[in-house]
Formats: sequence, structure tokens, C-alpha cells
Amino acid sequence: MRTFIIRARKGPTRFERLRSNIGAKDHFEVVAHSVINAFFTSNGFREDVEMYIILESSEDFPRTIKLSGNEGLSIAGFHEEAVLELVEKALKESQGLQKDETKIIAKGLQITGFGFEKCVRQLLETRPVYLLDRKGTDIRAINLDDDPVFILSDHLAMPKNSIKGLQRHGLKTISLGKKMLFASQCIVLINHELDRAV
Repeated sequence: MRTFIIRARKGPTRFERLRSNIGAKDHFEVVAHSVINAFFTSNGFREDVEMYIILESSEDFPRTIKLSGNEGLSIAGFHEEAVLELVEKALKESQGLQKDETKIIAKGLQITGFGFEKCVRQLLETRPVYLLDRKGTDIRAINLDDDPVFILSDHLAMPKNSIKGLQRHGLKTISLGKKMLFASQCIVLINHELDRAV
């Protein structure tokens, strides 16, 4: 299993606000493109991938949407609209969700009432977790551990204070090179590296 976490710091937790973020300053299209590049290939769908979308623009607490290819996830198409419909469905059908509560929306689609730090800390308990950082160790200079988790941010930089605490719990940093890339492009390159290693 390979897992991607995308931290959408401006991602809304209210479904009716989602579409207004596409092509606007909050750039939710970054998340949509990341989902597409995580799961789809030209002739198939990756069942060995899961993704956590962490939506932090909230009036109460963040929401974390989990997409799991090996649990029967279905995405209606290879386009933004299909991803938007999926996220909207999760948000709409989980209205009234309590903090730390998890609700299964459909096969391979669930939502939980917590945010970035708690999600990462839970994964660090059992799996290797890597943060994409231009100053990290080159991905080709290390042997990635089994069942890796990769953390990416949307168009906003990852806050340094939240990373320092996670590094004390075992978070590692890796790099795909010195050039800053979109999160969706990083996912393509990570999938490529992992595919080559098989």
C-alpha cells in the first residue's frame, strides 16, 4: 500500500463552498488533480493506493476524507468534476459529524472529524511517513520502507511549527529535486519511483 496525505489548508468543510474554490485563490483544483494522479493510470485504476484529504478551512474542526483503492473506491471519471462530486458527497452526507467521529460514506470513502497532526501521528505509529521537502534526502538516494506514507501540501507551504513536532515522532523528509512542483506532479513522480522498484 502507498498512501498520500494532502493538506488542504484552505479546503472548506462545508460542501456548498467547495466549487467556488476551483480556479479561485483557494485552488481546490490542486486537490482534485492530486486525486486523479494518485489513482488513475492510462489503462486502469490503482487499488494499492489510498489518500487522505485534510480540509482545514472550518468553523469548528478539520475534516479528513479517506479514499481507499483497495476498499472498492469508485471515482466516476478522470476529471475534476468526478472528484468534486466525491468530496461533496462525503461532506454533505456527514453533516453533524462530531469531533473524532468516523463515518463510512461508501465503499472506499470515509470521513473523520480530525485534522493533520492527529492523522499523521496515528500513521506514524505503524508506518514510515515521509514529508516532501526540497531540502530533504533525494528519493533515489534512500531505500523507501514498505507501506510508505507521503505528505504533501496544496498551494500553501507546510507550517514549520507543525512539522518539527512530527519529526520527533519519526517523520522523515525526502526530495524530488530542487524545483518546486505541484502536489499532483509529485504524486506522479512518487508513483513512478515505486512502480520502477517493483
